[in-house]
Amino acid sequence: MISIVDYGMGNLASVYKALKYIGQDATITSDPETIALSSGLIVPGVGAFGPAMDALRSKGLDDAIKGFAATGKPVLGICLGMQLFLSASEEGAAPGLIEGLGLIPGKVIKFPQDKTVDAGLKVPQMGWNKLEDVTGKLMREGDYVYFVHSYYCAPDDEKAGCAKTTYGIKYTVALEKDNIFATQFHPEKSGEAGLQMLIRFAREV
Repeated sequence: MISIVDYGMGNLASVYKALKYIGQDATITSDPETIALSSGLIVPGVGAFGPAMDALRSKGLDDAIKGFAATGKPVLGICLGMQLFLSASEEGAAPGLIEGLGLIPGKVIKFPQDKTVDAGLKVPQMGWNKLEDVTGKLMREGDYVYFVHSYYCAPDDEKAGCAKTTYGIKYTVALEKDNIFATQFHPEKSGEAGLQMLIRFAREV
């Protein structure tokens, strides 16, 4: 059973429906005990980094996710979920960084205005883009996938990045380290290519 973590900020229904469509047993839960007993875990997310971390901590889900990842069982972060896996984020009203889950060392950074807005690109990035420099297990070179975000992930170890795309800058859009997987884009909204990624993740489970 794959558990989808419900902390009040995820695109839960779409992820659940996509898993059911590919024939994978799944449940939506905010219960740490259910998470611990799962075979695989998905952490989706839509919204801002700070409130998301606050929501995880208030429900004890930050420790539940970190504890699950420590078991070696597969865990997948999607969009904001990927960003939460990193050490810290620039996304916040106050100066300084907001602490993340720290599953993969790195920072979440705002798109540079001079390379995006000033160059005629909209932020947030909303729409389809092509995967480049793919080295990970879940995706394929040249797949087109769907993005909605204003911040991007910069892992400390470039080897943790397993795919990139270009939107004003070339940046990391997927992470893979041991049993930890993450995508900045939404596989559940990325058509057949996205469904194939979820199938490959289910095989890891």
